[in-house]
Amino acid sequence: MADKAVLGLDIGTSRIKFVEARGGRSGPVVTNVGMGMTPRDTIANGVIVDPDTLGAAVRQLLAEYGVRTRSVVSSVASQSSLVVRPIEVPRMTRSELTETMQWEVDRHIPFAASEVVMSFEPLIPPEELPEEAQNMEVLLAVAQEDMVDAHVQTLFNAGLDPAALDVEPLSASRSLIDIVGEQGAYDRTYALLNIGANTTDLSIFRPGGLLSFTRPIPIAGDTVTNAVAEALGYEFHEAERAKIEEGRVYSEGAPALAASAGGEPQPPPEVAPAPPPDEQGEGEERVFDLGAETGPQQPPAEKPPPTTLPAVHAPTAGSSERQVYDAMLPTLVELVTEVRRSLEYYTNRFPDSSVDRILLYGGTTRLGSFPEFLANEVGMEVEVGDPFQYVAVDEASVPAEMFRDNACFMPIVVGLAIRDMID
Repeated sequence: MADKAVLGLDIGTSRIKFVEARGGRSGPVVTNVGMGMTPRDTIANGVIVDPDTLGAAVRQLLAEYGVRTRSVVSSVASQSSLVVRPIEVPRMTRSELTETMQWEVDRHIPFAASEVVMSFEPLIPPEELPEEAQNMEVLLAVAQEDMVDAHVQTLFNAGLDPAALDVEPLSASRSLIDIVGEQGAYDRTYALLNIGANTTDLSIFRPGGLLSFTRPIPIAGDTVTNAVAEALGYEFHEAERAKIEEGRVYSEGAPALAASAGGEPQPPPEVAPAPPPDEQGEGEERVFDLGAETGPQQPPAEKPPPTTLPAVHAPTAGSSERQVYDAMLPTLVELVTEVRRSLEYYTNRFPDSSVDRILLYGGTTRLGSFPEFLANEVGMEVEVGDPFQYVAVDEASVPAEMFRDNACFMPIVVGLAIRDMID
């Protein structure tokens, strides 16, 4: 376990989050937590486009909270510039694999392979494969070099020393699943649902904390805010305020998806087999470090949800709360439809690994009664992921409201900070 302090840094489209932690006798101890807003127009499609401005903002945020730790583990996430997926190759030694992967990369990425950063790791070490195994699975991670360079330059501009770049699903699972894996968490299959500002990410971890499936959903917090803005004629910031202060989901009785469709939710149509499931692999120590989501495994296309909404228990028609609710509901129904469809797809694909529970995090988690709404719609237990439930916090150094009120934003960044502090 690492004894020195480590800074975890999650630079999102909307917010910059950090957690400082160090190793303790009984496990990691969080010694500082902070969050600030990401400057506008510094990130586009998950890629940093203004390292100077963003680096200065990170430096200022850390100074405000008195952070002195320079060693940082940060996360990257981009739909257009990062591909991480399991692939199958003939069984071979590690040295043979190194040569083979130089040629395999061209087949699995949507961008030119001439300027990329690549990492890979066998899901099961070659020496541990069954004797009869003819093939092996390898977790391949490829990022465009420009994306990695911009991220690293931002860290340098902030005065930080990057130890590694990690990816979001495994970072979150580290703080929500792995840290209590031996206490029963590894016996279950979890769906981690991160509803961020621009994208919702669904990641499924089967028993043992092994990543099996990921899917990005292009409906998220800002989509809900834009729906409120359009319906009520608000500017974006006004709609965001209304969503936070007056937004709440009201639903009773039959699930909204079934009611709006006029019957029970229909299973997805037959689809071609998906790639083999992904498992967590431990990569070599490097700046761009393997440990990530699989490439998008998309369920089949489906018609958009109907616009006829169910009867609900909601505030009086005409009230501001009802107006916000009416504006949000079609988008929330669409989001939950995609989540349900993805879970059904996974269950059809891997019938021996049905999902036991959804761990929900991200800003939309704070929308009133949304966890209950989601649980009702998908027919599954939903728990709000709180990384501070399992990681000790030095409450003499960290204000209680900082880690209690903002826990839903922190699973990724806590996982980054404790990366080398748990087995």
